[in-house]
Amino acid sequence: MAKKIRVGLVGVGGMGGCHFYNYEKIENAELVAVCDVRKDVAKEKVGNRKIKIYTNLARMLQNQELDMIDICTPSYMHKDMAIKLLKKGYHVLCEKPMTLNGKDAEKVIAAARETDKNFMVAHVVRFMKPYMTLRKVIESGELGKLIRLDMKRISGIPAWSWEDWMRDEKRSGGVATDLSIHDIDFVQSVLGMPDTIQAYRYNMKENNDTVVTNMTYGDTLVSCEGTWYNTGIPFHATFLAVFQNGCLELTDKLYKNGKPVEEEEAKAEAVDLGINVGNDDGYLNEMQYFVNCIIENKKPDFVTPESSAQSVKLVDMIKKKAKKL
Repeated sequence: MAKKIRVGLVGVGGMGGCHFYNYEKIENAELVAVCDVRKDVAKEKVGNRKIKIYTNLARMLQNQELDMIDICTPSYMHKDMAIKLLKKGYHVLCEKPMTLNGKDAEKVIAAARETDKNFMVAHVVRFMKPYMTLRKVIESGELGKLIRLDMKRISGIPAWSWEDWMRDEKRSGGVATDLSIHDIDFVQSVLGMPDTIQAYRYNMKENNDTVVTNMTYGDTLVSCEGTWYNTGIPFHATFLAVFQNGCLELTDKLYKNGKPVEEEEAKAEAVDLGINVGNDDGYLNEMQYFVNCIIENKKPDFVTPESSAQSVKLVDMIKKKAKKL
């Protein structure tokens, strides 16, 4: 039987819970242990599964033989935890954002370069099929030159987070670093750093937080909106990409030139990462990709530490330039 990668998961809250259940679908990985300061939450997740529960990371590392650590803690913990785990010789998958600012991102990169272990930030949007299809259409020129890209990511205010850390900009980076970075990272990973940036920020007034960013790449205009509204609005993410000879639009599903893109067509058009996953679960795709890289003894090249750091730095620039409303 082929070796399974032994995984320790740190944080089993909202995003950690998503990662937790997906490990059951990854045949070449085994979730051995979880760590969370809330033992009751961890116990509820684990149930009757044969997974060890810890409330202290040092004890988990001391008592368990692990190959890989999956960091799903609040964002302000990412930098120190990633550096510590890399220096201890673990492969590290870290939820986005990589860090809260570019200077800290450089510190993580330095730690990653000093080890032969893999480090990757879990930029899930890069692994979602509609966005993978968009990437392929942009890069192939299938519909001609990209003229306009408008991306939106909107949600109700995240009042549910542990100790309300997401609404504390010192701990989450605010809506730009926590939410809009999904689309900003995608744009940066496909188009690079922009020629110009113009941004507006409605900063935590009455529990609403919005950042709208316009970026130019030559004569291509890209807009990214990330918003937390103090309403019961359901989360939704959309995009409209207009090319010289057609368009792609993501609303309830993906449309090409006004016609729905069927699942098999989307699968065929999406970037092939050799993941061999048949559905559109971006979280499962990213996790499977990282595990495969460990098994195949290769560095992740679809999401590199340098690319993730560039996205953090781009958010830094946007926040600095944003006009407050």
